[in-house]
Amino acid sequence: MSKKKIMNQTLSINGVSVVTTDENNKVKNIQFLPDDEFTPVLEQGSKGCGQLQLLRNGAFDYVSQRPRQRANSTLLRKAAHGRLSATQDEAYQLTLKVFKREGLDVRATLMREAMELIDNVKF
Repeated sequence: MSKKKIMNQTLSINGVSVVTTDENNKVKNIQFLPDDEFTPVLEQGSKGCGQLQLLRNGAFDYVSQRPRQRANSTLLRKAAHGRLSATQDEAYQLTLKVFKREGLDVRATLMREAMELIDNVKF
């Protein structure tokens, strides 16, 4: 197993920063444009909120990512290996999951739990 070497180094750069916002005043893009070109120390990094990149000319560029839209569904019934939900687009969603390590008869378990979920919910 290889160990990564972490460098703690302060870097001072003179330049101009440009911040772009959207209509809700949320940061959409951040750019830093240095006065002098230099060799990049960091080529590309990633955060949960966006993408940070150091370009070849020494400019930093940050682009924010849109938040992931999550499905909103209402749980109708829960079982040991699955669930039955009603989704916002007026559909029913049946999710079943059996791990191989459980050593169960997958076909029988899925059929039994699917029928149990469907039979115990009023549609």
